[in-house]
Amino acid sequence: MQNLLEIGKIVRTHGVKGGVKVINYLDDDLSKFNHVYIGENKKSAKIKSISPLNGGAYLMMFDVIKDIDSAEKLKNKSVYIDREEYSEYKDKIYLSDLINVTVKNENGKELGVLVDFDDYGASVILTIRSGAVSYTIPYVDDIIKYDASQNAFIINEQTFKDIRV
Repeated sequence: MQNLLEIGKIVRTHGVKGGVKVINYLDDDLSKFNHVYIGENKKSAKIKSISPLNGGAYLMMFDVIKDIDSAEKLKNKSVYIDREEYSEYKDKIYLSDLINVTVKNENGKELGVLVDFDDYGASVILTIRSGAVSYTIPYVDDIIKYDASQNAFIINEQTFKDIRV
C-alpha cells in the first residue's frame, strides 16, 4: 500500500453534520492537507473543511462522513496521509513510524515493544507491551531514547521498572 504517515487521531464528534475533532500528531499545520486515509482499513477521504481548534486540534469534515452516526463510528481512529503526495514528509521519521519497534535496556536485553502512544500536548505517553502486559511511560529523553542505528528504544531497565504504570 502507500507509504502512510499517521498525522492524528479522531477523538470525538463535533455537531450533527458529521464533524470530528482530530488531535494533531505533527508539529505542522494540518490545513495544508486535502486527502487522508482513516482507520485500520485506510479508507480514502477528501477533507471538505478544516478549522483549527484550541490546543493544536482541528475540526474536520470529510466527504465519507455524512452525519453524526457515521462520525461516531470513527472515534479513536487514526488519520494518515500518503507521504508520496506530500514530499516534505517522505524521509522524516515520526513516532507513529516506530510502532512495533523493540524497547531494550543498555545491554541489548529486550524489555518489550512499542505498541501505541498518546500525545497530550504537554507530554507524550508511550505504551510498551512486555509479554501479555502493557505499561505506559512518559516519552522523555532523560528516560527513554530512540536509537536509529539499532532501530530500538533504549531505556535503563531499573528506570523502566520504577516508572512504568
